[in-house]
Order: sequence, then structure tokens, then C-alpha cells
Amino acid sequence: MLRGKWFIVLLLASVCSVFGQSGRTSDFGAILSAKFDADLTRKLAIEVEEELRFDHNCTQFDRWLNSVELEYPFLHNRMHVGLSVGAIRRYNDHNFYENRARVGLDVNYAETWRRFKFSYRSRLMTTFRDERVGDYRVNPKMYWRNRFQVAYQMPNSRFKYELSTELHWLVNDPKASVIDNIRTVFTVDYRLSRRQHLEFSARMDNDIQVKEPVDRLYLGFTYHYKY
Repeated sequence: MLRGKWFIVLLLASVCSVFGQSGRTSDFGAILSAKFDADLTRKLAIEVEEELRFDHNCTQFDRWLNSVELEYPFLHNRMHVGLSVGAIRRYNDHNFYENRARVGLDVNYAETWRRFKFSYRSRLMTTFRDERVGDYRVNPKMYWRNRFQVAYQMPNSRFKYELSTELHWLVNDPKASVIDNIRTVFTVDYRLSRRQHLEFSARMDNDIQVKEPVDRLYLGFTYHYKY
């Protein structure tokens, strides 16, 4: 209970800092992705994802992500542990396209109440950047991400709605070990068939506690195939 109260206080303080920080700029972008899920065994699942991201008002190609995640469920499928690896082609601050590698470890917990599903995900993510095309003070960069999500499945409908908030905490920078981003995502999931889904999303990334904060709105489209 004390941990929950501490996290709520931290979340409120972070949200207040978004609106209280001056010199903010805004941007608009788009995200196109495709995901594939399959069960390898009764207790092990795999997810493969390809993602393209554009920003600067959709005029600049920002990132190409290739990722694979293995997921192991337990506690009657209420809890999952996941291990992911990713390869990223990213436009960096020095106006170069740079290859990056990413490794993530996450724990998910979910509870269902009637047609609502409440979930929490804690993820530790490490990104290794290419020093040949950029000089980085912190490399690799390690984030601890905490996401709260609620989903609602409409009765007798192909639609499902999801709303989530996620805090990004930079944990290995001795000069700026702070929460530097709040991500809010609203998603509409439309089931085409038993295995195929289309997902439409609006994502807001709000930088906080950084020198040049940016508020970015992304509109996303995802094709999701569940084998």
C-alpha cells in the first residue's frame, strides 16, 4: 500500500512538471507497425514486431525497429515474464542514421473485472548506441519503465479500447537520474477475424525534466496477427 501511495505522489508530481515547464515545443508524427504472435510451447510464446516511425510533422523518417520477445506466463496466466531483443536504425542528434541494439526484461500482471482488464508492466530496458557516429556521455542508456493500462471489451462487438500511462525513468545517468518522459496511449482494437486485428492509436510523449522538452503526438496503425 505504501509503495502504491508513493507511486501516485510521484506520478502527480511528474504530471504537474509537464505543465509547469516553460520553453516547450510540439511535434507530430506517425507510427506504422506489424506484429506476429505465436505459442512455441504451452508455456512459451513469441512476438515479432516491425515498426516504422516518422516525426517532424511526418516529414522525417525517425526510426526502424525490429524486435523479438519471448514470454513465459504463470499464476494462471495473470503474470508474464518477458525477454526482448531489438535492432534499431535511428536518426540521432548529430544528423546521422545510427544502428542501435536493445535488450529488455519485463514483468506483467493483469486482473480482469467483468469486461475490464487492469494491467501493470514493469520493464527494464537497455539501449546500446554506436559511438562511431556520436559521442555519448551515457552508453548504454538504461530505463526503468512503469506502465498502467486499462482495457474495455464491448459486449457483442469486435471493438476493444485501451488506455495506458507509462513513466520512463533514466536510472544509470549520475547527472540526470530522473523521470524524463510520460507516455499516454489510447488504442482502438478492431478484430477482423479470430487471428487478425487492426489497431489504431493516438500516443502522446511528453518530455519532462530535460533541457529542451518536446510534446509529440503520434498517430499509429498496427496490423496484428495472432497464430
